[in-house]
Amino acid sequence: MKRLLPACLLTAASIAGLQHPAAATAGSAVLGQAAAPAHVARQKARAATVPTVVLTFDDGTADHLAVARMLSRRGLKGTFYVNSGRLGKRGFLSVAALRAIAKEGHEIGGHTLRHPHLPEMFDAAQQTEICDDRRALLKMGFAVRSFAYPFGALDESSKRIAMGCGYNSARDINGLYRPDSCSACPVTETIPPADLAAVRATSQTRLPRTARTLREFVTRAQRESDPGMVTFVFHEIKDDPRDKYATAPKEFAAFIDWVAQQRKAKKIDVRTLGDLVGGGVSPVP
Repeated sequence: MKRLLPACLLTAASIAGLQHPAAATAGSAVLGQAAAPAHVARQKARAATVPTVVLTFDDGTADHLAVARMLSRRGLKGTFYVNSGRLGKRGFLSVAALRAIAKEGHEIGGHTLRHPHLPEMFDAAQQTEICDDRRALLKMGFAVRSFAYPFGALDESSKRIAMGCGYNSARDINGLYRPDSCSACPVTETIPPADLAAVRATSQTRLPRTARTLREFVTRAQRESDPGMVTFVFHEIKDDPRDKYATAPKEFAAFIDWVAQQRKAKKIDVRTLGDLVGGGVSPVP
C-alpha cells in the first residue's frame, strides 16, 4: 500500500499533481485532506460549541524548532510562517530544521521572500515577494497553503496577489478584540473566515505577554454563543523584555500547558490554519 506523506511535507514530484481547491469537489481529497466545502462544514459544526485556537508563529527564527517540539510534546500543532529568503541565515531556521518541524505535523506557511512592507511596493514587486516565496517552499517539498502578511501590512493588491499565488488563506495580525484599542472588535473570527484574504487575529503587541493575558483571549471566546476561532500571532519565544514582539519561554510554556488541558477537556479545539480553512495545495500559477 502506498504511504501518503504528511500534508505539510511533500516530495518535489508530487507537487505537480496537486489540485487547486476551486477545482476540487466535496468528495475529492488531496493527501488525505478533504475538499474545502465539506471540511469547513465539519469544522463549523464542531466549532458551534467550543472555540478553535490557532497557534501561529512568524518569521522562521531559529528558536521555532524548539517551539515546535514544545507543542508536539503537548499534542498541539502550530502554523509556522517563514521567509524562504532567510532560511539558513544567522538567527533563522535552516531548511533541515524546517523539515523537522513539518515532519512532526506542523504546518509550514509562506511569509514572503524577505519580509517587506508589501503596500509600499509596486504590484510586480509584491508578486515576486509572495509568489516566488511560495514557489521556493513548494520546491523544497512543503505543502504551503497558508500565507501571513509581514507586519500585518496589506492592501487590496496584496490580498489579490496572495490569493492569486495559490494560497487558500492569508492571515492579518489584527482585527479581533483587544482591551486597549479594539474593545468593539469581534472576539473571534468566523469559521470559515469572513475574508480568506485577510483572516483576523488577536494582537498582543504592547500588552503584557503573560500566560494570563493569553488565556483571557480564549476564555472570552468560550463565553461567546458562536465561539468561532481565535488566532494567536507569536514571534520569538525568548527572554527579552525590550523586544515588544517576544514572549518569555516560561509564560509561553504555561499558556500552552493550559491550552493542552483545555483541549483534553474538550473545552476548545486546536487546529492549524490550513486544516481549519481546508482545501488542497495548488501550484503557483
